[in-house]
Amino acid sequence: MQEFLKSLLLAAIIIQMKRIVLKFGVIAGLILSGMVFTMTALLGDGSDFEKGEAYGYLFSIAAFSMIFLGIRAYRDKELGGTINFNKGFRIGILITLIASVMYTISWMLYFNFIDDSFIEKYTSYYIEKLNASGKPQAEINAEIEKFNSNMENYKNPAVMSLFTFLEVFPIGLVISILCALLMKRGNASQPQ
Repeated sequence: MQEFLKSLLLAAIIIQMKRIVLKFGVIAGLILSGMVFTMTALLGDGSDFEKGEAYGYLFSIAAFSMIFLGIRAYRDKELGGTINFNKGFRIGILITLIASVMYTISWMLYFNFIDDSFIEKYTSYYIEKLNASGKPQAEINAEIEKFNSNMENYKNPAVMSLFTFLEVFPIGLVISILCALLMKRGNASQPQ
């Protein structure tokens, strides 16, 4: 009977963790997805990639602030104010995964159904930047050739999805680690 009660308690904890992870993961994903669709409004024709990168990091940090809020909510509401690094990191990384997948889906929808000119715009920007760099022409040509090869790979939906996922996932991973460390709080009997 005691094992059954432990199993029920564990199931209740998992269900509550899933609710918190889903809630904060979806909010973070909506922020990142909103970024995809608002960048054109912020950047006009979309050719100012340096400004776009700055906006992208700001949106990512805003989105991944949900990791802190999710870990804190779980720690304070479900664990009575104590949490170890492992649990905090699990919550953070699950929020990151949900948000990163939502961002990837949004980009794929945007690119394939709204504006598929990203490759051409980014290629022009990159070549202009290389030509203005002052590097020797042979080095510029080699970099352009490598870049064009990467852009050919980017046309493959699987590669595009992977690259898009990896744009935001590492940011969420780092924030998950930092938040789990910051939020870690326990008593002497709880292993950290």
